[in-house]
Order: sequence, then structure tokens, then C-alpha cells
Amino acid sequence: MPQPPAQQRLLNLVDQLRQQIAQQRDGACRQPRFDAQLFRCKGTRLADYLLELEQNVAQLFAVDTDVARRQWLAEKVLDQIAALQRECQSQQLRTSRERPRVDPRQQKREEYLGYETRLLAMIQQREQHLAKAETLSVQQQLIREVEVLHERLARCRSALHKLELSSSTR
Repeated sequence: MPQPPAQQRLLNLVDQLRQQIAQQRDGACRQPRFDAQLFRCKGTRLADYLLELEQNVAQLFAVDTDVARRQWLAEKVLDQIAALQRECQSQQLRTSRERPRVDPRQQKREEYLGYETRLLAMIQQREQHLAKAETLSVQQQLIREVEVLHERLARCRSALHKLELSSSTR
């Protein structure tokens, strides 16, 4: 049975919000993000509020809901959607103090992965220069640089491994 156009548009809006929230870092904030009258949820992650919105949408479409409650719920759902859209769009404008807290281990992991990527690029670059080097002294210098970069890469990967071990034991 096809859904009415208004119901389908509402579901599309919720789906777009779900995608926007999935694309953002959604760490826990220090305080609830919205007023208690707008969301009952006490969580501090956007996904927590999205879950409440989805529950309200399901309740709105429930057959046994009376007309007055359905009208009140429709207004609340629209207000919740607007608030979540504004919050998604304003994430980049927040000061670092207001931004969601990110798991420090995940932050460290991303940092190490960035180092690993840059080290691999540097090794590849030096090896390409080595293949084109004409003098012995330049070749020896590039070989030393490649060896040093491989050592740094090994330390980086070791740090990544230790981080993964420490997070898997918790």
C-alpha cells in the first residue's frame, strides 16, 4: 500500500537527517544539546535525538492516535526536525570547547594513520628519486633517508598496534 505524499516527504526528511548525522563526528557533548521541552532525551549525541524523533514519527503514523494528539505530535516532529537540521549545519561554527568530545583513542588512531600515510608517501617519493639518482653520493643519501623512514614507519605501526591492543582489552 503506497504511503500518502506528506508521510513520504516526512520520512524522506528523517532519512536525510540520518545521513547528515552519520557523516558527522557525533561525540558526546558536555550538556544536552536541546531544551527539555523539545526532546525528552537526556543524551548528548545527535544519534540519541534522532532515535527519539524516529519514535515520534512512528507514533505519529500509528492508527490508534487521536486527532488532537496527532496534530500536537506533528508540530513537535517538525520542530525536532528543524532543530536537528540547524544543529547539523552549525557543527563547524562551534568553538572547540562546545564541540562534541571525541574518544581520545580514536583521535590518536586517526593521528597515527595520518602519520602512516604520509610516511608511505615519503618512502615512495624517495624511492622514485633513488631510481633516477645518477651519482653515488645522492644514492647513498637517499638510501639512508629511506631506511630512516622505514624505521619511523615501523614505530608508527607499532604504536598503532599497541593502541588497538589496549582498546580491544577494554
